[in-house]
Amino acid sequence: MIKKIIQILSLIFIICIFNKDVTGSLAGQDNNIKVAKISTIPEITNNKSILKFTKDSLLSYPYRIPPKIVTKIVPLQFDIIGLTTEISKGVYLIQLNPNYSIETLQRTMFHELVHVLQFEKGYLISKGTKVYWKGVESSWMLPWNQRPWEIHAEKITEKLFQFDQ
Repeated sequence: MIKKIIQILSLIFIICIFNKDVTGSLAGQDNNIKVAKISTIPEITNNKSILKFTKDSLLSYPYRIPPKIVTKIVPLQFDIIGLTTEISKGVYLIQLNPNYSIETLQRTMFHELVHVLQFEKGYLISKGTKVYWKGVESSWMLPWNQRPWEIHAEKITEKLFQFDQ
């Protein structure tokens, strides 16, 4: 049990920026600006559904090395909440947009972990500008809600993700 917990914790590297409330002033003015607290990676990943999915789906292969996942909170285009990139075989970068609530970021983190599973199982393959879903060439140019890998990730997220009470 302790070994599994250590694997789960080591699976998600913590790289946090701006994890506290900040006050400051503009152009030497005396007016303080309050910047909203940005969620941290530990806060986002502290969800029973995320931990269970990680343990049961990403760490369940006894004869292979579990994937390495680097998670960052970074500014993304305003309408993108999360993004998963396969850096190399078994190494992934998940980027989360700090402009969203902890609840939205937790759900998005789960969704992005489903993409890691898709890459790991070979369902989703990205080669430069080409993308393959279950062996069939597709396109990044498809609208988000028509991409088969997004439809699949949403179905799994809808079925398995729950907010902690």
